[in-house]
Amino acid sequence: MARGNAEIGRVDVELAQREDGLWHYSIESRATAWYVKMLGVSTTEIAWFQWYDGGVLPLTYYHVSREPGRDRFWQHRYDWQKMQTETRTHDDELSVPIEVGVVDPLSLRLAAVARIAEQAPVFESFSMPVLERDEIERQEYRYSSMERLEIDGRCFRTVVFERFRKEGSGRNYRAWHAESLGWMPVKIAHEDDRKPITLTLDHWDSSGTGLPEPSKCAVSDQADSNPG
Repeated sequence: MARGNAEIGRVDVELAQREDGLWHYSIESRATAWYVKMLGVSTTEIAWFQWYDGGVLPLTYYHVSREPGRDRFWQHRYDWQKMQTETRTHDDELSVPIEVGVVDPLSLRLAAVARIAEQAPVFESFSMPVLERDEIERQEYRYSSMERLEIDGRCFRTVVFERFRKEGSGRNYRAWHAESLGWMPVKIAHEDDRKPITLTLDHWDSSGTGLPEPSKCAVSDQADSNPG
């Protein structure tokens, strides 16, 4: 994770399937720049879900963010029979009505990848219902372009989408999804306090899909187009 050309942190992402078929997805950000480490800033998101009828069915979601004087958390447990959640936050306990197809902010990323894979090779914008802390929001994935992206000497054919939550949200970002990695994102760019933050793939470990062979992108590959 970089601000400008300087690394400020690392983001560890893990996706694994348990023996009983349930999936565990986690993202943990940690500071590496000394001035950020001193503040104790970090974010952790964890989701349990299962694939159901070709889509993501969330089961639990946990979010905690730590920063000086402002630690926050919330946790959802989905009750799909009652169509509601059992939700705990740093200052309340509540129940939120849910709807078919709703996802949390973390499983949204996988649901979006699944939708992008369904669309290939012709892409278009789409939206999804997302359960944030205490309400469902309709959030958008806006199709932008096709691009060849070079990372560590490897050329990725990517489709670029812009996730839009709402104006001014720190969860708005631009993501490059790589075809060779099952349309998982290899680069994400957004702004924090009007400062650009970029996350770029640094390590990939998967028993099913490997990184492409080293190959630089040709100048003619830098721009691509939607086949449609």
